[in-house]
Amino acid sequence: MSILSVLQTAMPLCGLPAPAQAVSAVDPNTAKFVAMAQDIGDELRERYFWRNLNIAAQLTGDGTTTLFQLPPDWAQLSPGQQIYSSVNTLSPLYGPITNEQLAALKSSLVAPVRPVWRIVGSTFEIWPALGAGEIVTFNYYSSNWVSNAAGTQRQPNFLLDSDFSMIDELVLRRGLIYRWKESKGLECSADQARYERALDRAAGREDSERITSTAAPVLDVDGWWPGTVTFVGPV
Repeated sequence: MSILSVLQTAMPLCGLPAPAQAVSAVDPNTAKFVAMAQDIGDELRERYFWRNLNIAAQLTGDGTTTLFQLPPDWAQLSPGQQIYSSVNTLSPLYGPITNEQLAALKSSLVAPVRPVWRIVGSTFEIWPALGAGEIVTFNYYSSNWVSNAAGTQRQPNFLLDSDFSMIDELVLRRGLIYRWKESKGLECSADQARYERALDRAAGREDSERITSTAAPVLDVDGWWPGTVTFVGPV
């Protein structure tokens, strides 16, 4: 599908003619639908962890650099992300570290065995510096939720009628119907409910944040004996 095909499906359901153009249209109703599609997509990108927006990235050390520029489409680090180095693939680097912890480490006479990391401003800080050729890998979520027709270019906005959303387009279409009726002061509670149900179903099929238990460990009753075990060796 494309932004044009989404509008050609959504607008007739709102009592409007299907447009022949989308992004380049001069019709005010079509232009409003494009703007609403952009706004809905921006909101959906922030609300859930969409698998199509999960990007693998890596940093390569040179022995001196400690601050690496984040990718230009950076939205956030993948939840529960552990950062691994090619030098030690069994244990993740410690982080994200706080400002106070990093300041304490830098003032210490002894550097940590494995580097620590944090995200500060638009940079990824790893200290001490990675060795020359040492590679750190991680995943992040991109702010570019729109793709060109060929799927070769990611972008944050619809630029052409053939561009398509990498977020579920059924959700986008139902969101448009609901938002249009709401903007006109029409009854839209049923359309809103359909939109939210479609969103819940689509989001449920996507990535989710790893669950971290804050409770005490569960007692292993199968391997636990409340009495005393006494061993008697051979006579």
